[in-house]
Amino acid sequence: MILKLRVSDKIVDKVIWLLKQFKKDELEIIEENDSSANASELKAALARVEKGEALYYTVEEADSVFENTIRKNEGKTR
Repeated sequence: MILKLRVSDKIVDKVIWLLKQFKKDELEIIEENDSSANASELKAALARVEKGEALYYTVEEADSVFENTIRKNEGKTR
């Protein structure tokens, strides 16, 4: 049986620790990147580009957006 889990970054170390407690013939940890999710995100982005809905920024504009976002969120706690 293959069981896939999506684990929060907050607990991934604990989950991996727990899984490593099993013997190798009982459990195998198979790490994989979420390429299927990446592929669907890329297809959606391409569709936005093809429809003319994508936003484009120069490096300077992107830097300004990032700086403003950082400034706006400084000091906020999660």
